[in-house]
Amino acid sequence: LRQLQPGLVYSDDTGGAREITRYLIELGHQRIGFLANLRMPWFARCFAGYSAAMEAAGFESILGNIDADQPADIGYLGTKSLLSSGKRLTAIFAGDDEVAYGVYKALRDMSLRIPEDVSVVGCDDTIGRWLQPGLTTIKQFPEQIGRHMFDTVLCRIEFPDKLPSTITVPTELIRRESCRPLLGAAVRGRE
Repeated sequence: LRQLQPGLVYSDDTGGAREITRYLIELGHQRIGFLANLRMPWFARCFAGYSAAMEAAGFESILGNIDADQPADIGYLGTKSLLSSGKRLTAIFAGDDEVAYGVYKALRDMSLRIPEDVSVVGCDDTIGRWLQPGLTTIKQFPEQIGRHMFDTVLCRIEFPDKLPSTITVPTELIRRESCRPLLGAAVRGRE
């Protein structure tokens, strides 16, 4: 029988965002934009991981915080806004895969190619495999989150006075075709 723990259950959005940002940095990218609506907590957690990785590498965080409800609009409007402001980005981190869909559309409308002109990454691995080129993204495990949440509810019922704990479900970096190394970048595992 599993040990039941009451508490909160999260996907490790922050750690996954830190990992995928470091991956872009390893590919030689320094000017990486981040697109999201930071009113949403999952986007804020991803931005925290992205910012930590950028700061650790000594690079400036470039935020496109778009107050829109539709993720594709965040990606589309954010991409257009960042690139029209004169920001010379080599990569864009979309707060989730649906935001990345909007990024893809905006880049194509601007006659920019993925990954030749701009590399793109996302988070959650929902539609990334269906985008062309395939989206490099952070895979989350909703079935594990659901199982832990179910266990948490059972534990709260059985042990209402037990102090809650936090369970963080790890993520996995999924590499696809939406990223390219910049000239001269030494890529771990490909050297």
